[in-house]
Amino acid sequence: MIRSIALNNRVVMYELTRKRVKNINLRIRNDGTVAVSCNSYVSVARIEAFLRDRASFILNAIDKTEDRAKNSSRPVMYEDGEKVSVFGNKYTLRVLPGARRDISVKDNEIVITAPHPDRPEELERIYEGWRRMELKSKVMEMCEEFYPVFRKMGVGRPEQIKFRKMTSRWGSCRPTLGTLTFSYNLFETPDEAIEYVVVHEFAHFIEANHSARFYKIVGEVLPDWKRRRKLLNEY
Repeated sequence: MIRSIALNNRVVMYELTRKRVKNINLRIRNDGTVAVSCNSYVSVARIEAFLRDRASFILNAIDKTEDRAKNSSRPVMYEDGEKVSVFGNKYTLRVLPGARRDISVKDNEIVITAPHPDRPEELERIYEGWRRMELKSKVMEMCEEFYPVFRKMGVGRPEQIKFRKMTSRWGSCRPTLGTLTFSYNLFETPDEAIEYVVVHEFAHFIEANHSARFYKIVGEVLPDWKRRRKLLNEY
């Protein structure tokens, strides 16, 4: 059941589900929608009193999810005029007909030309190919930049640096195999955030966990790592 409530002069929609649970449960989903579950004996008045008591938390959580959605924007329909994020900067997608499949960056626009600009799947292939190539190039440059620092700490050159789709992590390190893996989703994040991920994963060659010693190593390379991690989390 979808209901609405006024919280600090803002109207918020929430989904109410009745189930066999002991308490009133509140969840702010990743898309910013509000979900409430409770048993059938709890009155609507009590539920809404519960929500009003938590108004600031709910509104802040909704705002944060909206900010993350804006920061991590990627093409959805691959239509002319869509907003996209490239290394933390906002661009407008322009789609034009052309004999060749091509993509270029001009001022604050990303221009895609294609023989069939009305076919989203064709535009997606062009954009994703470019997106992956650009990310690989940037991350490889950063790995070359930071590796000498870790070499002085006794870290050998990585055997392999890989890239793939990752839904819950920005990167991973397998010290026993000498492998670093980075998420393609880093393409939407600023350079400072990507540098943090690169240093974070290199540090795992020395310390495999997230202990105080691990973050001490990260801090020796990036003294402002907490600010960078906070920036990354916005995406």
